[in-house]
Amino acid sequence: MREHEAVLQALADAHKAGRNGALATVVQIKGSAYRREGAKMFIDETGHRVGLISGGCLEADVAETARAVMEQNKRMIKRYELGEDLVWGLGLGCPGTVDICIEPISAETELHPAFALWLESLRKGRAAALCTVLPVTENDGGSADRRMFLSEDGYTVGCLGHEGVNRTVAAWANTLFQDPSPKSASRSITLEDGTTVNVFIDISVPAPTVMIFGAGHDAVPVARLSASLGFPTTVIDPRAGYNTVDRFPQATRIAAEPSQYHEKVMIDSRTYVIIMNHHLERDREALKYVLSTPAPYVGLLGPRSRRNRIMEALEKEGCYFGEHQLARLCNPIGLDIGAESAEEISVSILAEIIAMRSGHQGGLLRDKSSIHRSVVTAR
Repeated sequence: MREHEAVLQALADAHKAGRNGALATVVQIKGSAYRREGAKMFIDETGHRVGLISGGCLEADVAETARAVMEQNKRMIKRYELGEDLVWGLGLGCPGTVDICIEPISAETELHPAFALWLESLRKGRAAALCTVLPVTENDGGSADRRMFLSEDGYTVGCLGHEGVNRTVAAWANTLFQDPSPKSASRSITLEDGTTVNVFIDISVPAPTVMIFGAGHDAVPVARLSASLGFPTTVIDPRAGYNTVDRFPQATRIAAEPSQYHEKVMIDSRTYVIIMNHHLERDREALKYVLSTPAPYVGLLGPRSRRNRIMEALEKEGCYFGEHQLARLCNPIGLDIGAESAEEISVSILAEIIAMRSGHQGGLLRDKSSIHRSVVTAR
């Protein structure tokens, strides 16, 4: 289970069991910080914590503040000024300002409809956004009613206090939903009368599915690492002796011949595909099928010469692909980390998938001007 899901599961379990709690969310960052906007921690009335909002230096103070939030049953925004001398994480000085929203989750009070719908959507693995108007001043929780839920298909519940803000945020959310790896963020929205409203949009989309064509020995560590990263993983191979639960205990297994792909293998825009059959014909048929789907990433194991042979064979069949389709094809597969063993190669492949999904190119962070990708903002 991913950290985000574990936090929300702890919240839901506490609320169902009748225990009070508080949810702490990083809602705004200026400068540098260990975690980004959207990072969460849940604290129940016993002091038990799930999740991280920093490298370890803020959790205790936020948990203590959460006690007061629970007692007063009132949301609070707390600001932390992080100077060069403050140890931020494991001995790393990261100067910046972090605003954390700490809100009560009362066992005796029903959750805000927008918040409840958001939790339900995440539980069911659906893309959703929770938009919240932030207070103007620190240590002020603002109005807890100014919230809006948005689903990927345009369904909304709640209000941010102004129809203009609602429209702007809905358009912003729609843009984020199109991003393979959207990031939560806060932005100031200026209305026609000059009024400024600060809005935090907490967006979540389902984890990408990793689909592996081929159940050979080198596919085992790939599936294992993929599942450990929280990615629903599927292995496709018609060989009953290879595609077994003992070899792939955390993966969904599909026994399918190439002629059955259209019937048994469903691929969408959040499916990242790895083709590693070690069988020229099956690789050719898998590539032929996958490139016709909306899969954003298609990794083909093997050297360029082998890929060229496959593409030439497809062209002889009269099967041609456009520039956009071929742009999704990665071969040779993986990031250049000098991987040799099957385990190292699995790290290389999954690292490439994470980079592609996040809009990064890989490489050394020391050579980058910025660690994090810029966030799409409201206009």
